[in-house]
Amino acid sequence: MRKAAMTLKTTRPVRRAAPKIGRASASVFSRLLKKTSYAEPGLCDHWPDIAGPEIAALCRPGRLTGRGPGRTLEIHAPSGAAAAQLQMQTEALLARVNRYLGPGAVARITIVQSAVGPLQAEPSQPAPHNEGDNTPLGTALSSFRTAISRKNGEK
Repeated sequence: MRKAAMTLKTTRPVRRAAPKIGRASASVFSRLLKKTSYAEPGLCDHWPDIAGPEIAALCRPGRLTGRGPGRTLEIHAPSGAAAAQLQMQTEALLARVNRYLGPGAVARITIVQSAVGPLQAEPSQPAPHNEGDNTPLGTALSSFRTAISRKNGEK
């Protein structure tokens, strides 16, 4: 009888530790990178300043391929006409990009015709001001509300 009373209870297996944030986010960002074809966020942020307003209206920057000096920059154009116009301005654009990234950073520019249009700077609208929300949190919340209502089509 004692043997039956002394049986070991089975326990749950030990849970594995949560993955490190770098490893977990790497898979998310790698999928995002493949989906959007962006590799240099600073280049995208400053594209209208780098390329100039005429060129920035025609295209958007894409991936930087290669290592070290002499990389290749992909430029995405929405149509064949835009690609042809960009092809004529490749040398000037290459000089401007190298002025931003450093001498000799980009050796070639490849123009890719894709369905995605140029980067559009969204017109900045001031957030509605509430009298009691003078704190940074209140300002952030009001701009969040504005963005959500703009996304939902409300005015």
